[in-house]
Amino acid sequence: MRGMNKRDKRNNRNTRFKGMRTLRGVSVLLMLLSLMMLTSCGQGTDIRIGVGSEKGVYYSYAQKIKEIEGTWATLELKTTAGSAASLRLLQKGFLEAAIVQSDVLDSADKGTGVFIKDAIGDKRTYSAACGLYTEAVQIVVRKDSDIKNVDDLTGKVVSVGEEQSGVIQNAEQILQVFGISFSDIQVKHLSFEDSANALRKKEIDAFFCTAGAPTPAVAELFRDSEVRLLSLQGEDIKRIRKHYPGYTSCTIQAGTYEKQEEDVYTVGVRAVLVVANHLDKVTVKKLTETIYTNAGSLNRDIAGEGDMTAEKAVESIVIPFHSGASTYLLSQGAKVEVDKNGEKNDGAYGSQDE
Repeated sequence: MRGMNKRDKRNNRNTRFKGMRTLRGVSVLLMLLSLMMLTSCGQGTDIRIGVGSEKGVYYSYAQKIKEIEGTWATLELKTTAGSAASLRLLQKGFLEAAIVQSDVLDSADKGTGVFIKDAIGDKRTYSAACGLYTEAVQIVVRKDSDIKNVDDLTGKVVSVGEEQSGVIQNAEQILQVFGISFSDIQVKHLSFEDSANALRKKEIDAFFCTAGAPTPAVAELFRDSEVRLLSLQGEDIKRIRKHYPGYTSCTIQAGTYEKQEEDVYTVGVRAVLVVANHLDKVTVKKLTETIYTNAGSLNRDIAGEGDMTAEKAVESIVIPFHSGASTYLLSQGAKVEVDKNGEKNDGAYGSQDE
């Protein structure tokens, strides 16, 4: 250093300062990146989930999930006109998830029922995450009504669900088994809440409601009005299931609703959570795990059903599972098989066995 001139010393000092500034800059950058990562982990993934009506069980179920969710995701509940509407919105990217009926999910793939003119088929941008609970097809009438069975609905004013709901499909199929078409009744397309209000005011004679029992809108109607549910005969249930295998036998036990004194026998479908394919594997795995491990309280408190089992988690689901969901469900012993196009969609099909 003694042999260096003033210029060399000055250049050497400037070089040291530049190096220190560079190190400080790198340190600050690393700190910012760490903060961004921590913030990102804290916020999680934003998931807009289609949940039907605010008075429906889907909404209550999703709200309960939202209350127990972790930092891995933020659920934003979006009301829709029903299962068909939710699937269409999910397909077009307006939602990241939805709770829908298993039979409507099947119809969207095959182009039947409410999707007869616009099948989604293999263009599907969503996959299954988990089956949730059984939804009962409930036919509500006034207690003093002369409607004793489905045959008596002929000529009556009946709400068959909103235009984009899966309830329409259930109503149409069940009526068809009894030889009744929509042209044989006076059709109204109302939500559960509006249907309940219309029945109170005697503006309609009956309404169809497919949802986990007790359904909030129906429960409220039972509390403040004199109403009852139609019960199907064993032979009627067999005929419905023979024509439409997607249905399962379902019993709404006495006491499910206030002043409901007898068991009601009907048919039902499965409620299914579906998610967008672009959601990352970790998020969907965690979402599925949260539902599965909390299903006991979720189902008992919201849908009137018991604990989740591996078989129920995949029952009646006919589309591929998201890779995150299948990873978790396989670990629980669910019978899921990788689809032939698994390399492309990274999904798995659930067992159809009842």
